[in-house]
Amino acid sequence: MNSSSQPVKVGTNADLAFAVVVLFSYFAMFSTIRRTTVLELILLISFGVAYILIGIYGYAAVRNDPGQNRKLLYFLVQVPLGCLIVLISKGAAYNALLLLPLMAHAVILLPTRLSYGAGVVILAGYVIAVRAFSPSWEVVWNGLPIFIAGLVFITVFTQSAVSEERARAEVERLVSELTLANQQLRAYAVQVEELAITKERNRLAREIHDGLGHYLTTIHMQIQASKAIASRDPRKAQDALDKALEMTHQALADVRRSVASLRSPAIADLPLPEMIRELIDHIDAGKMKTQFQVLGTPRELSPQARMTFYRSAQEALNNAIKHAQASVLLLTLDFRAADSVTMIVQDNGQGAEDMNGGFGLIGMKERANLLNGEVKFSSAKGQGFSVEIWLPG
Repeated sequence: MNSSSQPVKVGTNADLAFAVVVLFSYFAMFSTIRRTTVLELILLISFGVAYILIGIYGYAAVRNDPGQNRKLLYFLVQVPLGCLIVLISKGAAYNALLLLPLMAHAVILLPTRLSYGAGVVILAGYVIAVRAFSPSWEVVWNGLPIFIAGLVFITVFTQSAVSEERARAEVERLVSELTLANQQLRAYAVQVEELAITKERNRLAREIHDGLGHYLTTIHMQIQASKAIASRDPRKAQDALDKALEMTHQALADVRRSVASLRSPAIADLPLPEMIRELIDHIDAGKMKTQFQVLGTPRELSPQARMTFYRSAQEALNNAIKHAQASVLLLTLDFRAADSVTMIVQDNGQGAEDMNGGFGLIGMKERANLLNGEVKFSSAKGQGFSVEIWLPG
């Protein structure tokens, strides 16, 4: 649908303006009429009342009609009615002015081409009405320029008002949509935050359960065993206490790893090689020897890419320490490709036959997929474990 055919409200006093113009025309007309019959007077008053009522209530009725038929019918009634008033009054005073508000209504109600067509019909009706009571065409030509100028002025003025109104309505619509979008975004942000908090709580719960909880349970059992046999076999009791002491060291190391995991966002602004070095320095690998090498010239990566590599390296190191029983771990960052970066983490541990992985390995894949990257795992029982992560950048 042509945008100009859509209902537009131009100001709140349009109906009042229409009535004022018509009444002004009538007052001027009656003040200049010298001779008129009773019938002509009755017709002028009747047609004038009908013209005003249709111009106010008829216009209001068809303004919000999405179709064109009722709008065209409005002009088919109003244009002849206005021309009859001009004819009966014989062009007295400024009575031709009462036709001009119809041009404004045409601009508001009709598409552009139809509104221009309505203007031509109004102009033709004016010419016919004036010529009908005039003795010659001279009277028509004398008033025609002023009437055409009025039509042009009303058309330009109304089109400007309509364009401004439509622009304001469009701005209000966009503001409304933006407000709704912001509300939805805030709701989504709250949901994402809640999910992130829940996910982090679950991760910490798994860390505590699998790490510290395991060590505390073992230490508790060793101490109980030591107490039970202390009087009968002091040597075995001492061995149990020594094992409990060793387990406390391992538990402290696990706590340090967890703390390093919580503190990792503090180094998120560092270059990736420095982030990896900080990670290795803060993880107590015990008897495992950790090697780190950088191939090519390091370059700036997006924060998302850096954190994806960092979290993946963190997970790989933790898995090697906890499960692989490896003595050597090699971590390589490869910047030699122009459009991608690769990180490889290899250990010489016991390996694994099932590489479907737990939550940690799944998390690696999910993070890489979000950045259009790839993750590959390779391992076999007794042959170590390897993780290769490729990201564009």
